[in-house]
Amino acid sequence: MKKKILAAFATMALAFTGIRAASALELKGIAFVQGHGGHVAVVDLATGAVGRYQHGKPSDAITLSKDGKTLYNFSLDGYAKEINIDTGKQTEWTKLGQKHCGSHYAPDGTIWVSDMKDGKTYIYDPKTHKLVDSFPVSKSTCGINFSKDGKLCYVSDMPGGFISIVDVATKKVIGKIDKVGNFIHRANITPDGTQLWQSEGNELAGGKAIGVGYAAAGASPGGISIVDLKTNKVVDFIITGGNPHDVTFTPDGAYAIAAVRQMPEQDDSALMVINTKTKRVVKVYSACKSCHGVNKVEIPEESDNSKPFLCGVVVDWDRKEMPKGVEMETQAQAIGKETPACAELK
Repeated sequence: MKKKILAAFATMALAFTGIRAASALELKGIAFVQGHGGHVAVVDLATGAVGRYQHGKPSDAITLSKDGKTLYNFSLDGYAKEINIDTGKQTEWTKLGQKHCGSHYAPDGTIWVSDMKDGKTYIYDPKTHKLVDSFPVSKSTCGINFSKDGKLCYVSDMPGGFISIVDVATKKVIGKIDKVGNFIHRANITPDGTQLWQSEGNELAGGKAIGVGYAAAGASPGGISIVDLKTNKVVDFIITGGNPHDVTFTPDGAYAIAAVRQMPEQDDSALMVINTKTKRVVKVYSACKSCHGVNKVEIPEESDNSKPFLCGVVVDWDRKEMPKGVEMETQAQAIGKETPACAELK
């Protein structure tokens, strides 16, 4: 136990101060990060450059189309919108559910969207751009993922800290994975289908989950719970610090990328790269301060206590440069002036 605790604190220390030690790691791809600011942050993993698509609604859930051309966005007030990645053109918001949190492609090509207000799963058809079905799962759902064979869906209950197992064919809950965390959000399954990596925000007050978006001083640090899908048991926990809200993987499964809001030592929301073999944080990308900080963009007090909150993350590993539809200027160009990508955030 002592060895595990020491390793955990070493991991957290690396997350806060050891970015330089892992600077040799080179990832190439474009990450799309959903946030509460009414826009999608776009991060070039090769250069660290940040841009955005402004869509107008605080949102958590995001899905990338299979051809890499469209972003499907699902808002906190229950709407859906599509963004053409290359042109930046957007559809109008259309009503779907109540308060969306996570989304994922189903085996039949529809997108299943979780809802943290009514606990239902809403099924969105990207071909017709409409709601086609919905069904109840639990109280307040977020993470939503499918087994490699497509027969099971794993749906995370945020305040309950458990994962419901849904039979895809019948849309019925047939099982449950208990004690996954205290206040859990989105999750993802490793490319080999053997593990589910569940973000654990650990938003706690007085030992109870309160969901304020970041932990009070002295609370347990956030991290990633790793569930073995053969045994349906938590087998490991990676401390990242801050409040992880999503996780995705490189195609080969060698690295995980966690979207972590409010890194306490950096006052930033970030993408943290984790070596899946060593369970160590090896690189951190700023997803908010590089834009907000350089341009002195302040967030109103009534909006998440003036904190920039990021949520879902998807990565197009085939893209090697920023899409033309993204609003952006490089950080070097932005020094001393307000950029088009950030100006409207005030």
